[in-house]
Amino acid sequence: MRRQDQDREQEQALAVTLAALLLIGGTLLVRETAGLWPAAALGLGGVMAAYCGPPIVRRVAVAVAVRRFGRQVAAHGKPR
Repeated sequence: MRRQDQDREQEQALAVTLAALLLIGGTLLVRETAGLWPAAALGLGGVMAAYCGPPIVRRVAVAVAVRRFGRQVAAHGKPR
């Protein structure tokens, strides 16, 4: 069990390192080809999407589910 935990931690550390390298490399490539501001937007956009994306997706999914449930309740509650 302990060996699996160590392997998982090493894989997570490797994934974070690779993501950081890809972000930095991509930002540098865009900076050289498109300029400073598009590169900054790309780098910050990627970080913001990774950080804020899952909670926003969860909120949207809950809002859609609540709306569908409300429509179902309204449709079944109408007198004929």
